[in-house]
Amino acid sequence: MDLVLKAMIKWNSYRASISMAILCSLSLLFIESCKHEPEEIQAVVAEEEENESDDTPTPIDTIVLVNLHPCDSDSVYFRNTILPLINSYCATADCHDAINPEQNLNLTDYSHIRAHVQPGSLNGSSIWTEGIQNTAEPMPPYGEPQLTAEQKNLIKQWILQGALNNSCEADCNPDDSSYSNNLAPIIETYCVGCHGGSNPSDGISMENITELRSAVNNNAFMDALNGTNGIELMPTNSTGLPDCYKQQFQNWINAGMPDN
Repeated sequence: MDLVLKAMIKWNSYRASISMAILCSLSLLFIESCKHEPEEIQAVVAEEEENESDDTPTPIDTIVLVNLHPCDSDSVYFRNTILPLINSYCATADCHDAINPEQNLNLTDYSHIRAHVQPGSLNGSSIWTEGIQNTAEPMPPYGEPQLTAEQKNLIKQWILQGALNNSCEADCNPDDSSYSNNLAPIIETYCVGCHGGSNPSDGISMENITELRSAVNNNAFMDALNGTNGIELMPTNSTGLPDCYKQQFQNWINAGMPDN
């Protein structure tokens, strides 16, 4: 019995020694880890600070602006093309304007135009059947500037594409002031409907470059485009031409109005 008791005491003493050794080893490891922790933290902080210093904002003048709403060449846009055409050729004073619309037909904005259009159907669109394609009483009437075949086709395609109240951001270079490539198409879309034909509005015709030069020389042309110095903003029934278009006209005038 004494031998058993002695053996148990000896075993318990041996086990306690082992436990103490393990505990001491763990303590040393913990102390070492604590000893190096500040250095490791400092290294992480330094790395984060270095990364932050590399994240310097790009200067504004180096940012490349992206056109978020580019024009699709296969689509016809109401605000870019259809509304300017109808305002110029149809919604003129004493015709289909908002003040005294002929036959009570106001064509100055989308809601009024859309009331006479059945999306996707030419036959169901009175603006097409009773106006543009009406050879007996066409719109615009005979004697007034007429829509070209290309312009009629644009209105046709807009109706067939759903007659949407859509728009896009057309690419435009304000420094490119070519009359034939840029200015003439703008005048044809936005201005000739009023300022053309045998009885142009205010006696100002712009159907060709000679007449446009005369309009610039004899009238406050740029004031009309900008709505400044007491001159009514042109085109009528609009918020004005895009700034890029106006700058193209100004550059063309500054260059001596070349036939370029």
